Formats: sequence, C-alpha cells, structure tokens
Amino acid sequence: MTSHLYSIFTETNTLKILGYVIENPGREFIEKEIQKATGISKAGVNLALRRLAQKRLVERKRRGRMYFYTTRVNNPLIKQLKILKNMARLSPLVKKLKDLSQKIILFGSWSRGENLKDSDIDLCLLTNSAEEVQQIVKKSSLRNKLQLIIRTPTGFAELEKKDPVFFKE
Repeated sequence: MTSHLYSIFTETNTLKILGYVIENPGREFIEKEIQKATGISKAGVNLALRRLAQKRLVERKRRGRMYFYTTRVNNPLIKQLKILKNMARLSPLVKKLKDLSQKIILFGSWSRGENLKDSDIDLCLLTNSAEEVQQIVKKSSLRNKLQLIIRTPTGFAELEKKDPVFFKE
C-alpha cells in the first residue's frame, strides 16, 4: 500500500517521470523506456523530459538520432526530492512504530538521498518494546530492505561509548 504522501510523485506527468528516474541514479534512459515504465504518452514524456532538462533536473544528451536522459544526482534539489520520496515511503511504517518508540532515526544512504534501488534502509529505534517493533516490521512491505538497530534508551547511551562513529552519524 502506498501512502497518500507518496502519491504526490504520480500526480503529474513531470512528477511521475521525475519520481521514476530518481529511483535509478546514474542510469541512462531513452524516452520509449520511460514511456513504457510510466504509462505516459510519447508526447507527454517528451514534454516532461524537456521541462526537466530545462530546469537542470535531468541531463539530456544526444547520440545519433536518440536522446538519453540521466538524473543530475549532484543537484541539491534532486537529493532533497529523493529524501522526500524516501520519507514518504517510510511514513506508513513510522506511523505504526512511533507510539512504541522514543526515537526513530533514519541514517545511511536513504537519509542522504543517495540510495540506489537495491540499497537497504538503515533505521535505528529507541524502544522498550523490541518484540512489538519486530512484529510490526515483519508485516511491513519494506521488511526485506530494512536493517534495524533496536536499542533501549540505556543501550543507546552505551552505544555512544562503544561505537562513536555510528553514534555521530
């Protein structure tokens, strides 16, 4: 089930295409491939990609008679959009965990908007209800991607001494 917040990435052709290409940073796409993946008409894809290239959110390169498009991963707006998309995907799970947790910390590539399609989701939870948290996570559609670190509040304080690099991140 996708959350309502996540659906903002499918409300317009431009957002739908941007949402698709930011999921695959560094990969080159041709219009036909994006058209097939998004279900948007050829003209709609062409217009949206031209707009995205004008705004410098995607790069457009011509080779022969074809144009290739890639996400401009170093554009700060792209990173922020990716973080927003990541948070939207996590939102339903976080809602279920928030009453059981004192803190929920997203770290790693997902928190920086640098995640790839196969990146795991690094999540640290401060809770006294580890078993309940595990049960909720088992039911989540993201369960296979999640790398959980579950600590009690006292265990978290000890983590600062044992693993300062992790604690700082």
